[in-house]
Amino acid sequence: MTDREKRARLREILNDPNGAIAPGVTDALFARLAQDCGYAATHLSGNAIHKNFCLPDRNLLTTTQIAQRIGQISEATDIPLIVDGGSICAETLALTRAVKLYERAGAAAIRFEDALVNEYGAAPEELAIAPISVVVEQIKAAADARRDSSLVLIARCDSRPSESLDQVSERLTEYAEAGADAVGVQLTDIEDFRKIGAKAPAPIVTLWPKGQLSASDFFSMGFRIALTPSSIPLAATTAAREMLFELMQAGNDRKYFARQKEFSATEAWYKKLGSARKQH
Repeated sequence: MTDREKRARLREILNDPNGAIAPGVTDALFARLAQDCGYAATHLSGNAIHKNFCLPDRNLLTTTQIAQRIGQISEATDIPLIVDGGSICAETLALTRAVKLYERAGAAAIRFEDALVNEYGAAPEELAIAPISVVVEQIKAAADARRDSSLVLIARCDSRPSESLDQVSERLTEYAEAGADAVGVQLTDIEDFRKIGAKAPAPIVTLWPKGQLSASDFFSMGFRIALTPSSIPLAATTAAREMLFELMQAGNDRKYFARQKEFSATEAWYKKLGSARKQH
């Protein structure tokens, strides 16, 4: 599947009321695993990729490093990749350069947030949010920087802790009118999710309160793509940690693998990696 075909597929997902879960991935291996487990899209989150480099999520990776990872994932998979582009309030030249690099690397979508760059790592209630006019101009600049108009731009609003829900809705409308193909929101209250989902000006791509709502319930409220930034790396490192301790203590890992009900299928999948484009 070409990059353009992946972007077209993502736009189909955004228009599908059934919705889709996009697991967070950090590299080609996990992205391919998500694809071969049947997921329709994946998400390269800023938090997950920083943890993959053993770094705090503080915007420490360069656009070139992220673009390299996007390229590796895109080459290994045939499903759309949603890329976390960080704050849209970077210097305009840096923003447009990132759009061009990520598009060329194979991103199907780039997701930006309206919190200011120097607020990375701050608690939600402490985030400084950019004025609407600034975000709107940056969205327009990002849209103009695309070589392929099918590249999806997602604008996320983080202002709910400091603004009313009506103000959040106003921001989302302005972002969509400026050229965002989809929007996202950082919310915690279920009723807020319900109200935003009922009147969103564009398809919504965002994290969902997994502890309170199933994905199907979330989609029924009007949301299109549910993001899970760290579930895969957390599951993988938990399993690896358990195996490593057992290997150290027992001097053997065979009993560990014997307990894993998916081991045989996973081992067969792992051995075939690289020999075929698609595996199921």
